Amino acid sequence: MADLPPMRQLEADLRTSGQLSVDDIKALAAEGVKSLIFNRPDKEGEDQPETAELKKTAEELGMKWVHQPVISGQITDQQGAEFGKLYAEAPKPVVAFCRTGVRCGCLWALSQKDKKPGKALVEDMKKAGFDLPDFFKRLES
Repeated sequence: MADLPPMRQLEADLRTSGQLSVDDIKALAAEGVKSLIFNRPDKEGEDQPETAELKKTAEELGMKWVHQPVISGQITDQQGAEFGKLYAEAPKPVVAFCRTGVRCGCLWALSQKDKKPGKALVEDMKKAGFDLPDFFKRLES
């Protein structure tokens, strides 16, 4: 079994992760994960696996594959709202992943802004292991 990258639990059915490999996807499918949301643009980094290969593996294993490419450090509220819709429609449980998992966590938090106060979202993110003072200010404003 693959040695999975560290995961951060944001909701009962949502974890974030850094970059996954084909073997990681196989391990997550065996674990019962039903959907993957991938938040990196294609070819963002030279060490990044081919998106088409990751998608093919996930779909062959019966997982729902969603690609929502978001540029790190340039996340918009609209992208957060889109992430919320994608997550709501995805079979659960879901793993959202990018290079480190941080942009996925930020997208989730932005998707929750109409449901929870900023301070509560900051606490949820801290509890999951995120330490993003500048982003936390954005949530609380």
